[in-house]
Amino acid sequence: MKDFFGMQYQGEAFKAFSYAHISTILIILLIIIIIYRFREKLREDRINQYIRYTMGTILLIQQSLLYLWYHANGLWSFAVSLPLNLCEAAVILCIILLLTQSKWVYEVLYFWAMCGVLSAIITPDLGYNFPHFMFYHFFITHGLVVIAVLFMTFVNRYRPQRNSIGKVLIITNLYMIFVALVNILTGGNYLFLRQKPSAFSIMDYLGPWPWYILSLEGIALVGFILAYLPFRKEFRKHT
Repeated sequence: MKDFFGMQYQGEAFKAFSYAHISTILIILLIIIIIYRFREKLREDRINQYIRYTMGTILLIQQSLLYLWYHANGLWSFAVSLPLNLCEAAVILCIILLLTQSKWVYEVLYFWAMCGVLSAIITPDLGYNFPHFMFYHFFITHGLVVIAVLFMTFVNRYRPQRNSIGKVLIITNLYMIFVALVNILTGGNYLFLRQKPSAFSIMDYLGPWPWYILSLEGIALVGFILAYLPFRKEFRKHT
């Protein structure tokens, strides 16, 4: 049990694009394909509600287990344990989206999931390998955020609007300012605003602090535009 839920993991460290990593990505992709293939059937009210509530409940349980893991291993602190990193904030938003079907929440979460959470799945900042609890937690929560957003897109026909890019960029920057203040108060490194992640990421190519933060602004803009492109023609068809 200590090897599964403890802090002192005895197995090999996580390696990007290992068998466990690639297998997990393929499972997430397969679920997305299945959702798209059976999207018509999944629009039936009872099935739709059951799937949304199930995903929301799983995310809620996973977040609760994470806080239990922090507590059990004596790791809880305001500097590292608050749900302020983009992916953890996305998990909270995803729970709200699945339970309320809020289109405003979807609008923010779509771009965060497609540009941030998806990137984290491909290049995880993860020290624990399969089959440790944190490996499961990371990929279940990150994978479900992407799956849930695409479920709402394919099945419930939610769409980002033409003005969504600018709106979500403003929201993201306001959130970043708030998190920067929290970092000052707690000594944390939420959103990696004080230093880069230890694992390989795109930030490694963006220069030293604080220039990589400014570079990420440009990357976010490009990413948001690319994420919106699949809906551009569709939008025109309905105008």
